[in-house]
Amino acid sequence: MDTKIISKEKRAFNSTLKSARLGVLESQYEVGLMYANGVGVVQSFEQALIWIRQAAERGFAPAQYLLATRYASGVAVEQDEHKAIVWYLKAAEQGHSKAFLKLGKLYSTPHPDLSTACFVKAAELGLAEAQLAVGNAFATGQGVEQDYQQAHYWYRSSAEQGLAAAQYAIANLYVDGQGVSQDLNEALIWYRKAASQHFAAAQVAMEFIDESGNGRTKGRGRGRRRSVATERRRESDGWSKAAELGDADARYHLGLMYDLGLGLKEDADQAEVWYLLAAKQGDARAQLALAKKYEDIDEHVSLGWYLKAAEQGDPDAQFALGRIYSSAQSAEHDSLVGVSWYAKAGEYGNPHALLTLGHLFSSGMEHVAAASFRRAAEFGMAEAQFLLGQQYAAGKGVEHDPHLAFKWFLTAAEQGHSQAQCALGVSYLSGNGVFKDVQQAFLWFQKAADQGDPKAQWKMGSMYASGGDGVKQDLRQAFIWCHKAADMGFVAAQATLGVLYARIKNMEQAVIWWAKAAEQGDSEAAYNLALMCSKGEGLAQDQDRAFDLFVDAAAKGLLNAQSRLGVMYATGESVALDPVEAHKWFVIAAQGGDEAGKVNCARSELLLEPKQVVEATRRAKAWMRHVRRNP
Repeated sequence: MDTKIISKEKRAFNSTLKSARLGVLESQYEVGLMYANGVGVVQSFEQALIWIRQAAERGFAPAQYLLATRYASGVAVEQDEHKAIVWYLKAAEQGHSKAFLKLGKLYSTPHPDLSTACFVKAAELGLAEAQLAVGNAFATGQGVEQDYQQAHYWYRSSAEQGLAAAQYAIANLYVDGQGVSQDLNEALIWYRKAASQHFAAAQVAMEFIDESGNGRTKGRGRGRRRSVATERRRESDGWSKAAELGDADARYHLGLMYDLGLGLKEDADQAEVWYLLAAKQGDARAQLALAKKYEDIDEHVSLGWYLKAAEQGDPDAQFALGRIYSSAQSAEHDSLVGVSWYAKAGEYGNPHALLTLGHLFSSGMEHVAAASFRRAAEFGMAEAQFLLGQQYAAGKGVEHDPHLAFKWFLTAAEQGHSQAQCALGVSYLSGNGVFKDVQQAFLWFQKAADQGDPKAQWKMGSMYASGGDGVKQDLRQAFIWCHKAADMGFVAAQATLGVLYARIKNMEQAVIWWAKAAEQGDSEAAYNLALMCSKGEGLAQDQDRAFDLFVDAAAKGLLNAQSRLGVMYATGESVALDPVEAHKWFVIAAQGGDEAGKVNCARSELLLEPKQVVEATRRAKAWMRHVRRNP
C-alpha cells in the first residue's frame, strides 16, 4: 500500500483513538472498526471487541447491533444466541431497523407472532427487506391474519425501493388477482423491473405469460412461441416431454426449473445438462446461463458461452463481455474491446450498459455521456435519471436547464433514489428549477436522510441548527443528524459539527471535528482550526501549525484566510514582519472580492514604496498562477 495512504490512515486512527479515550461514543465504535479492519493499526479482533463493547454498553445502537451480529455468527466471540438477542433488543429499543429485522428472523420459527411484529417495526422504519417480510407474512397468514391488500401495500413499499424479490412478489399478486384486480400488464411491468436486476424467477414468470406474446423479450432471435407452448408450459412433465423430443426452448426452461427449483427439486447438475443441450442448439438464454455458471469456475469456458450469446444479440451477454474485457483483473483485459461490447449492449437497450457508458464518457465526452444516461433513464433506471438530472443542472453535455434537472431528479426520487431525493431537496431549498419551498425541501431531505444519505443528513442538521422558514430550531436534532453524516466521513458535516460544538463552548470536540474535515480538504474547517491553534483553545497553542493551516485554507480560495495572512505579515504575528508579503496577500484577497482585503490593500499601498508594490503584485500573480495550475 502507498506509504502516504498508510500515514494518513495512521493519523486518522490516532486522532480517532484520542477522541475515543475522551469518551466520544462514535469514536469508540470507529476505533473498534479500525482494529477489526486493520485501518491505521495492526488488525486485532480482541481490541476491536473491547472498543465496540464499550460503545455498546454506553448505549450506542450501531455498536450494539454489531456486537449482536458477532454473538449470532460466533465471529471473534463464542457463539451465543441468547446474548445476540439481548444486544439486538438493546439496539432495537433505540429504533435500529436492522436489529428489528434480525430479531424477526431469529423469532420466525418459535414465535411467528413476535417475528412478524419485529418485521413490522423494521418495515415502518423504511427497511425494504423487512417490508418484503411483512408482505410475505400477510400473503401467507404467518403470524397475522391473511390479508392480500396489506401484502400488496408492503410489497409495493419494498418494490419501490428497488428490491427485486418484492417486485416479483407484487407481480404475482397482479397475476392471481390477490388483493388487487387481476392485471397481466401491470404484472409484466413489475416482472420486468425484477428481471432487469437478473432476478431469475421473474425472467421465468415473464415466459409463462402468454398475453399477446408480451412475456417474450423481442429481438433476440428466438421467434414467436408456437401455439402448443401455452399448454405444455402448465406442468413440468409437459416441459420434460417437449425437452426430450429436442425442443430447445423447452430444454432451456427445464434447465431453469431445475436451477431454481420451480416445480422440480433443485438440481444444479440436471440444470447444466439441459442448459448445455439447449445451448448447443443455439439458444442464447441457455448460453448465457452456462456462461454465468462457469464464470467463477473456468473463465475461458465462460467467455466462450458469453461470446456465443452476445453474437446472437443478447444484451445481457454483451454487457457481461464489456465488464470482463474492461476489468483489469481479467486475463482478457482490453478496454477498447470492453467499450465496444458495452456499446453493443446499449444499442440493444441494456440499461446497465448505457449507464456504464455514461460513466465512461463523463470526463471529456459529456454529450455522449448525457445521451447514454438519457437512454438508460428512459428505461426507468433511477440511477441514470439522477445522473441525467445532474447533467442538466451543470450543463454538461446538454444545455443548462434547471427545470429539466428538477424533472429527472423528481422521477428518480419517486423511485426511492436517495441522492435524487437529496438533490430534489436542494432544488426546493434554492428555488432552482422549481418554486422555493422550504417545507418540501425538508421532506425530501428527510426521505433521503432516512435512507442514510450523508449529504441529506447534513442538510437536515443544518436546517435544524439555523431554524426558520417553518423549521423549528432544535440543536439536539442538529447534532444527531450532523453526527450521522460526519460518522460516514461527510466533510461538510464534520465541519458543521465543529461549529455546533463551538456554539456550546465544547472546544475540544470542535477541534476534533474541524481537524477531521481539514484533513479532507475543507478550507473553512482548516481556517477555524488555525484560529484555535493560534489561540490555544481546545488544544495546545501551536503557531507554526496555525500558519500552515492558514496557508492551506488560503490556497483553497478562502478569502478570510488570505486576509488573515496579510495581517499576520503586516503585524509580525507568528511570522517575520514582511510588508511586501503582507501586501501580496491583501492583493490576492482583494481580487477575490474580500472587502477587508480591499481596505487593507489600499492602506498598505500607501505605506509601501512603488517598487515594493510592484514586487508584491508580481508575487501575488505568481501565486495565483501556481494555484490555478495545481488545484
